[in-house]
Amino acid sequence: MSGSNDETLQSYGGRVRDYIEGTAQTVSGEAKDWIDAALSGLPATARILELGSAFGRDAAYIASRGFEVDCTDAVAGFVTELQARGLNARRFNVLTDELGERYDLIFANAVLLHFERDEFEFILKKLIRSIKAGGRLAFSLKKGQGEAWSSEKIGAPRFFCYWERQTLEPLLADAGFAAWTIEEARTSRAHAEWLFVRALAP
Repeated sequence: MSGSNDETLQSYGGRVRDYIEGTAQTVSGEAKDWIDAALSGLPATARILELGSAFGRDAAYIASRGFEVDCTDAVAGFVTELQARGLNARRFNVLTDELGERYDLIFANAVLLHFERDEFEFILKKLIRSIKAGGRLAFSLKKGQGEAWSSEKIGAPRFFCYWERQTLEPLLADAGFAAWTIEEARTSRAHAEWLFVRALAP
């Protein structure tokens, strides 16, 4: 684990309640459209894994669409919160832990943006091995250039890596994804410009 990711997780771990209180409690707008597209056509029995579930907002929405979701988070406090809300959740660090199973959809909203670029490449290649043939990876990133640390929202430092379509597409191809859709959206979030990605495994 890199120092930047370790420090980011420590910040989340010490500010779980601040994050929950400072985050929208319902799914809406461009993010909702993206999630709906990621779920479209999946069978009711689809196996879905969420990375970085936090307090379970997105998982609850996906469940409301009739799917079962395996929730994970690298922060123990969020796993406790998820379980208290009746969600199936376990502690999982995508950098250091093995998935062990294969899924129809792996979902990560505003999670992979906390990793450095070499870690992001490693994660893409790791995740595709745990996606079933024809399955999907859906993730969102902040649009932009460079990297930065920010203490906004939770009052503790978090690392962010920003991405553009032209830098992201070669990495999806190199990881082995067969096709992808990258939607650029201007949202009402504090960082307005986002990339909503759906990538298809061969």
